[in-house]
Amino acid sequence: MIYEFALVLDHEPTESELQAFVMAGLDNVGIEGGHGVTLAHFERDAATLAEAILTAVRQFEAAGVAPTAVASDDLVSLKDIASRTDRSYESVRLLAQGNRGPGGFPPPLSGSGWSLYSWAQASRWFAEHYGTEATSTYDREIAAADYLVRARRMLAGDENRAELAKLLSA
Repeated sequence: MIYEFALVLDHEPTESELQAFVMAGLDNVGIEGGHGVTLAHFERDAATLAEAILTAVRQFEAAGVAPTAVASDDLVSLKDIASRTDRSYESVRLLAQGNRGPGGFPPPLSGSGWSLYSWAQASRWFAEHYGTEATSTYDREIAAADYLVRARRMLAGDENRAELAKLLSA
């Protein structure tokens, strides 16, 4: 199966790093930089999406460049959710607060202030309660992989990393 995804890199690669990519088996990767973000685009043949992403992460690390995330459109505001569901902002705000609808709207992923939600969770909620189309399994896996790569980077070198990884199987 061919999987398409993009990794966010910690910096724009130098010429010598680009040469190291070839040595690490990353010669068919498209590198795109701009606005302070560098993306590495993949079309990778693998048994699963997880395998495709994991091997790409490991190859970049072997070449001395750290992937910091998987490019994903999962983090959204209530305004984004309104746009994607063809509802008004006020309708979505009331649903999120539990003042309208069946309740149980997914909680925000961010704390106080500007609230951000997971589109994978919100679209699944709308599909369950209003019969709309939920994100695909692929999109949910990309979103989850993004959070896992970010957590991996955040915990690099942490002695409790293995213990925290048990949360995945809990």
